[in-house]
Amino acid sequence: MPAVTDCAKSPKLAAARGFTLVELLVVIAIIAGIAALLLPAIMKAREAGRSTTCMSNLRQLGIGLQRFKDTNGYYVAYRIEDPTYVNKFGVVRPRWQWLIGDVLGRPAQNLDAIQASGGTDTTYTNVPLDNEIFLDPSLNFASPSAYSAPGNASIRSGAYGYNFQYLGNSRNMTDGDPTTPALNYPVRRIIDESRTIAFGDSRGGNIPHGAHSMTLDPPHERPRPDGSVVNSPSPNAALMPGFDPYGPDEVGTDIVIYFSPAEERHNGRANVVYLDDHVESHTLEELGYVVQNGVAQPQTSPTLTTASPWGSNAFWNGVGYDETSPNYSKVQ
Repeated sequence: MPAVTDCAKSPKLAAARGFTLVELLVVIAIIAGIAALLLPAIMKAREAGRSTTCMSNLRQLGIGLQRFKDTNGYYVAYRIEDPTYVNKFGVVRPRWQWLIGDVLGRPAQNLDAIQASGGTDTTYTNVPLDNEIFLDPSLNFASPSAYSAPGNASIRSGAYGYNFQYLGNSRNMTDGDPTTPALNYPVRRIIDESRTIAFGDSRGGNIPHGAHSMTLDPPHERPRPDGSVVNSPSPNAALMPGFDPYGPDEVGTDIVIYFSPAEERHNGRANVVYLDDHVESHTLEELGYVVQNGVAQPQTSPTLTTASPWGSNAFWNGVGYDETSPNYSKVQ
């Protein structure tokens, strides 16, 4: 009678036995644990790649702004306010994206779509931006926004905002009346270009992202040198006599917060390009904002003061010091 074979003593039979259920579960658990450890690093690396693309876009916008200034002698307006103005492509009252796109040699939006929309200032805003330098890959452009037709690729609620308040605030003293003076346009000279933001990741008048992100508002409103009161539907205009209102000034459900600050969408940081074309990545606090629970807060104090949380416009106003600084007047 042949002897019974012991698997433990037979290498061939032991190898053929395979994994037990417990062993298989242990291996799966180890793999899942390794994947869980690697996933944040993978996601962070992916976002770092998106941030690099974003920085490249912003640098192109900065170059376009400088070309515009070299050609015209002043910084671009955030929007042409003259209701009769039509550019060579048939766009009525074009916004800064069109003005910069023209300088860089490529339209901001599809011209066939513009023509199909009618080309007026109330229709072309429903045509998505299709020039990639205006599109941050960290934003989901298929998601709805306050202007839901083009989502986050909207020319009004897209990726990047312009420091219009100190560089090209073409809105008028009497809102909607182009015969009254512009708030701060044209601006021909900036003292410290290396410490003056031109464009950056913008949030818009909603959380987490929303309408009128085409403007990038500084931490506090711009004090008017003449102390005049601006006519504006924004509630900030009534709260802040003698200051220019923040960007989103219309009324309605599309704007929840009348304030379009920078947005920390690249691993907790916001990308900005300065007037000398160098790009940096900052936290909201580094940019001068007053932050509560991770959200930048609009400042509505009736006076410019350091006595309460106010924020700093040092990287925005072209001087390199906030208006509350004793050094501000020395370098103007």
